[in-house]
Amino acid sequence: MSHTARVGAFMLAALVVLGVFIIKIEEIPIGTRGNRVRVQAVFPSVAGLDEKSAVRVAGVRVGIVERISLQGDRAVTTLALDPDVVLHQGARAEVSSLGMLGDKYVELYPGLPSAPPLPAGTTLNGTSPVGFDQALKSFNSAFENIDAVTGSLRGSLAGPEGQKRLDEILDNIRQLTASVRDLVQANRANVDATMANMRDFSQSLKTELPRLADKLAVFADHLDALVAANRGNLDASIANVRQVTAEMRTTVDNINKITGKIASGQGSVGKLVNDSTTVDNLNSTLTSARGAADTLKNTIGRAERWQLDMNMRAEALPGLTKNRALGVLYNSRSAFGLDLHTTPNRFYRLELVDSPVGRVNNYTQTITSIYPDGTSHSVVQETQRISDTNTVNAQVGFQYEDYTFRAGLFESRGGVGIDRALLNRRLQLTLEAYDFSRQVKPPHIRFETRYFLTRNLFAFAGLDDPVWAQARSVLFGGGVTWRDEDVKYLLGTMSSIGAGK
Repeated sequence: MSHTARVGAFMLAALVVLGVFIIKIEEIPIGTRGNRVRVQAVFPSVAGLDEKSAVRVAGVRVGIVERISLQGDRAVTTLALDPDVVLHQGARAEVSSLGMLGDKYVELYPGLPSAPPLPAGTTLNGTSPVGFDQALKSFNSAFENIDAVTGSLRGSLAGPEGQKRLDEILDNIRQLTASVRDLVQANRANVDATMANMRDFSQSLKTELPRLADKLAVFADHLDALVAANRGNLDASIANVRQVTAEMRTTVDNINKITGKIASGQGSVGKLVNDSTTVDNLNSTLTSARGAADTLKNTIGRAERWQLDMNMRAEALPGLTKNRALGVLYNSRSAFGLDLHTTPNRFYRLELVDSPVGRVNNYTQTITSIYPDGTSHSVVQETQRISDTNTVNAQVGFQYEDYTFRAGLFESRGGVGIDRALLNRRLQLTLEAYDFSRQVKPPHIRFETRYFLTRNLFAFAGLDDPVWAQARSVLFGGGVTWRDEDVKYLLGTMSSIGAGK
């Protein structure tokens, strides 16, 4: 198979894969999806939820989040549900996530089946989970409360003022004891009446005690018989009780030793209780923990703001004629790569590029032959090699308003580029210059006009290497880009398909 046929087969396979991805990512209604029912849900916050996020009932995917808008200080979402999903009165929605770091989705609670069904277009009340920032704020508040309590105790009990407060507490206890004694004296009559009742009770007991004694004797006889029948088990139980008592005595001794060490200031706990320096160190440790929590919060916040885009494109160069002397092997170019946006204005690009133009290297070799008569003959042989057809784009980019400036490697050669966005970023003009060290007509110039047909699919045309007549060619082609939320959705779909198998 010729190289042109291989390129054509690659383009055909890429277009098929592209079509499948577009149907999946863009949620193009096919079959029963064309009859989806749409309802709205209002949430206090939808942080982390994006358009095309999943809608689930009992964990089963039943639709997508079609649109997210802002109404006042609340978020309004439009949910596209499968036709077989029926909502009843009392239905509600909730923003949930798949695990601690999983994607956000909308969990639907359709209500009781016995309740009347809700019509299409109904607005549901939604709830949002507690965010990570709120949890960290609660954590910080707890540490602040602990600091306040320890500071209050140290301020209350330290120094002469603390001793004075302790003396006041002891005086209050003495006054309470005196009040109890006076209360008993004031209720002497009631105490005498209670004693009279006790005498009457003892008289009744004197009468009933003989009869009770007879019953106890009968019970004792039965108990003796029962003990005699179970003597072996009773002895074993008593032995177990003795063992448990001995172990309890050992435990009590250990507790006494521990409390004695604490009271004398030995060990970490003893120092904590008796040494104010240890308390100060504990407060310092708590302050450091709060600072570490703030640092962790900031680090996680920066990582959550990163975005990853995937790009794939292929182009034809019909004006480029195959010429091994110039290093031209074929008249097409393809690329696949990633853009990592670490801030709203900075990104890093890494692409693998199948370049049609390689670097021509000429090698000269002198071969000398020596004959039997001692004479020699030398022949100069020149060979040519073409390399670097598999190249790399490794660039760093900066965005300023509608302009993007890039620098780094362009097809494994140093260069610079500038992009200009127009028509609300649907149209993009690009100018690149690279390979400043080539021997013929440096540098390599490339001009491209790109238009986005959809949010993901784009087509482009332009002019490649216009300064070198033998390598000059128009270019045209197409490609697809998957934004950060599309990549998450695509990975989730592939994992669901794998789990279904």
